[in-house]
Amino acid sequence: MSSSQVTRPLGSMVLLDPETLPAGTRADFSFRYLDITSASGGRLKIPDEEMQYRDAPSRARRIVRNNDVLMSTVRPNLKAFAHCSLTEGNYIASTGFAVLRAIDGNDPRYVLYALLSDQVARQIERFVVGSNYPAINTADVKRLQVPAHRPAEQSKIAKVLAAVDGAIEHTEALISKYQQIKAGLMHDLFTHGVTREGHLRPSHAQQEKLYKPSPLGPIPVEWTHTDLAECLECPPKNGFSPREVDGWSNLQVLGLSCLTKDGFEPNQLKHIALSKNAFDSLLKEGDLLISRSNTQALVGLCGIYRDVGSPCIYPDLMMRLCPNGRTSSSFLEALLLSPHMRRQVTGAASGTSGSMQKLNSRTVRHLAFALPPKEEQERILRAVEAPKVLLDNARKELLKLCWVKLGIMNDLLSGLVPIARTGDMM
Repeated sequence: MSSSQVTRPLGSMVLLDPETLPAGTRADFSFRYLDITSASGGRLKIPDEEMQYRDAPSRARRIVRNNDVLMSTVRPNLKAFAHCSLTEGNYIASTGFAVLRAIDGNDPRYVLYALLSDQVARQIERFVVGSNYPAINTADVKRLQVPAHRPAEQSKIAKVLAAVDGAIEHTEALISKYQQIKAGLMHDLFTHGVTREGHLRPSHAQQEKLYKPSPLGPIPVEWTHTDLAECLECPPKNGFSPREVDGWSNLQVLGLSCLTKDGFEPNQLKHIALSKNAFDSLLKEGDLLISRSNTQALVGLCGIYRDVGSPCIYPDLMMRLCPNGRTSSSFLEALLLSPHMRRQVTGAASGTSGSMQKLNSRTVRHLAFALPPKEEQERILRAVEAPKVLLDNARKELLKLCWVKLGIMNDLLSGLVPIARTGDMM
């Protein structure tokens, strides 16, 4: 926020926590409870079910009305903020929220966008106290300085930003749809396969003669029942442990989040000091990696390494798989990310519920599957590519829209671009 920007304290635009449940609230009073997980990035997720006061947590105290704005005062950097567009009924928020009710004609949606802006985020960061439980107090919420646009201008700004939000939500819905299509297609491709004509092979129920029995159930007659060990040149090899540092090398190490449900992404790369005996974990383009330790939902994710621009190793939380001539890294990656193999992998992982799950080399080598001939593997990979392209394009569009929103929000809230010129920005 520039020094010349005219601002006003948030407390002059809203009532803060205007209503609270009284101590004598009836035990059978029913409502929908909004906790910190209900708000994220400006959106509100309303619970499907009501609860009664007798069953509610002690933090269920803040009364919420239609058009109120929720601002998480606990860990506010996570931006668990939302505008409340509510239908009839009772809604109660956790005391971890500040409930902001716009007054004097101020637009509640504008209040929300101001809270989400970088200008206000920097102020919140200065006001936050505590390290284990960082929070901002009520007095400091009131002191937050927001751009002093008139109510009519606020509504226009909110309308423009809401239009961008609508495009973002539409794109997110497309991504969800494409993910469902991809999951269904992956299941069919890796259980039914693709004919020479490029069509999905009919299911066993439709044409039994196209299948043969196997320990996995019916598989296409051309396919072979095998396990991963039969498709690898050598046993899976664990990565290097950063704890073994005894010298210095200019290397990068992959973070575990590099392996995603969509394959390899260069996330969490870190420069780290390692001894020269780490070089047997040095990666080359095309290496196939699988996570051997993670949460139950993420253990066993895999991806094909792409050059990140400097020498890179993988950590001991991953294994490297080296396919032999029976298959390729690309096919194994797609296979291991398919729904039925994901279920097998997570089921084979060890560890107590709620803790990190682990895969050992023996478990990975004995993962069982049906392997198509090499020619059909290529056809399957080509079929897998179509929904991947749709997903990649939609994700790029989503990223673009998020950057557009940030730019427009900064320009409009700061007054750098007058609201009258917003037609040129869209």
